[in-house]
This record gives sequence, C-alpha cells and structure tokens, in this order.
Amino acid sequence: MSESLKNLTELSDAELAVLVKSGNDSAFDVLTLRYLRNIGFLANKYSADGYERNDFVQEGLMGLLSACRTFDIAQKTSFKSYVDIVVERRFISIVRKAKAQKAVPSASIVSLEESTEELEGEHTNPEELMIAKEHFSLLFGKLRELLSDREYRVLMMYCGGLSYAEIAEKLCITAKSADNALQRAKKKISLHICP
Repeated sequence: MSESLKNLTELSDAELAVLVKSGNDSAFDVLTLRYLRNIGFLANKYSADGYERNDFVQEGLMGLLSACRTFDIAQKTSFKSYVDIVVERRFISIVRKAKAQKAVPSASIVSLEESTEELEGEHTNPEELMIAKEHFSLLFGKLRELLSDREYRVLMMYCGGLSYAEIAEKLCITAKSADNALQRAKKKISLHICP
C-alpha cells in the first residue's frame, strides 16, 4: 500500500471529511468503518412501517456521506456531532414519510407520471445515491471476501449496536468467542482495507 493510504488512519475525522469532499474514496472507507457502529446505535432508536433496521443503517451511511460533503472545518464544529445531527435528521425524515404514507387515503394516491413534477423540486440526486450505494456494496463485498463467516456476522452485529452478550446469544457462541472474532476482523481490516 502507498504511504498516503497508510497515513489516512492517522488523520482526524474532520480531515478525512475534507478528503472525502475532494473525492477520496479511501478516506470515506476509513470514516465508514469508524462511524458504522455509531450509525447502528442511532438506527436502533428508530422504526417505521415498511423499513427494516438495515434500511436505517444504509440511510445513515448516506447521511455520513452527506455530512462529509457539507462539513465546514472552518466552523469549529465537532465532526462527530455534525454527523449525528445529519444522520438523525435523515432517520426522522424516514419516519415522517412513513407516517405520511400511512395516513394517505388510497383515493388520493397519484400516479408516477403525475408526481414527476413534484420530484423535480426535491433535492434528490439519483446519480449520487447510486454511486454511494455502489460504494457501500463494494466495501461490504471486500469485507465479505476478507472475513470468515463468523467474523463478518459478529462485525455486522457489533456495528449494529449489539453487545458481546447479545451477539453470543444470537450466534449460540460464548461472549469470548464473539470478542475474539471481532478482534480478528478488526486486525484483518486494519491490515488489508485501512492500512
């Protein structure tokens, strides 16, 4: 690995966000690994009809990307606090949309053609959404290839906010085995993905 990639893990979150803003995918990989657990904890606080927990985590990762692109290091704001606010606002939007859809009578549902004009006014960028989803897919694909099945499952559950005891219970293993699997996963990630 190049010397510059090795140095990414030594940078602060705010410095990495600046690199992400300039298009550095490796910097975003480092931030994703740093914030995935926190996003999982935040996702546990929300629920909405038609949405699974993983939908919230994925939306949280989109929030992380958005936070990187809009963060202003000159404002002297903590990047972590900024990410938490952006991610929570995205979660609140999901819950509000789900409640609004639930309250709409079927007679007032508009066809896709009629609603196209409304979508043009929203601040959605399908291209950015697709690129981000592809990036997450590649990152999780790398993790899937690199880690054993147990290591991957333990890592995903841990990042989802579960404790060692909860992971052990779900996988029918001891808490010590869960901890060992997580430590192996972290070591492999630090050696191969975020050197």
